[in-house]
Amino acid sequence: MNAISTTLASSRSLIYRLAVFGYGVVAYAIGVGALLAVILTMLGVLPFTGVPLGDSSFGAGLMLDALLLVAFALQHSVMARASFKARWTRLIPAAAERSTYVLATGLVLAPMLALWRPMPNVVWSIEAPILGWCVLGVALAGWAYLFAASFAINHFELFGLQQVYQALRGRPLTETPFRERWMYRFDRHPIMTGILIGVWVTPLMTLDHLLFAAGSTLYVWIGVFFEERALLRQWGREYEAYRERVGTIVPPFGSRRSTREIGPTIAASRSEERS
Repeated sequence: MNAISTTLASSRSLIYRLAVFGYGVVAYAIGVGALLAVILTMLGVLPFTGVPLGDSSFGAGLMLDALLLVAFALQHSVMARASFKARWTRLIPAAAERSTYVLATGLVLAPMLALWRPMPNVVWSIEAPILGWCVLGVALAGWAYLFAASFAINHFELFGLQQVYQALRGRPLTETPFRERWMYRFDRHPIMTGILIGVWVTPLMTLDHLLFAAGSTLYVWIGVFFEERALLRQWGREYEAYRERVGTIVPPFGSRRSTREIGPTIAASRSEERS
């Protein structure tokens, strides 16, 4: 009887681990797929217009686009906070926490692209074909830089696949150690750098694209501030020394003050992960 119970428990455990792994794969596909859709939109491959919602005034369209940006910023920021993660993992497996974050990001980005209101007023336009292609090449390089940076740390951990794979194998969750690799030797936040290049470098800047770029820049600026605080808590003096050596194109406001405030509490708090 005990052998039968053990077999049933093992079978249920395997089904559970397979379900968590499958969830992580689906979340990765949705999250990365939405990111690729944004990139293709920024590059002009997909139109930077959403599904028509009927005639609306300029002010109404501007407000809707701004609300879509705020919804993304709130989701991306709140779910990255350690306090939220601590409560959230009481409801879901710890191995699925990052996958849930990636899935939620995809589910916010998709309606943003679908509902985004077009404002086709031209801010600037590069008419010379060769120069236009060169500008697109720089933008593409920016997005490639972003993806390369994700692999320089750990792409599969960043997007949740490593965690669900470890759960599938029945192994404890491990964290990639802090390392200076590739562009992280000269840029502390290369993923943010890639975003900024990707959203701003374009041969055709329309008003709605400008709003998206400005909103993304504001989010990046604020996000880097909180990311710096989280990394200091997580890696302590090692990251503090790294920050002294390596710069970033996104100047984090209040960094000196943050270092003084966080420094004495580094040993007591290392649980907050990178956002």
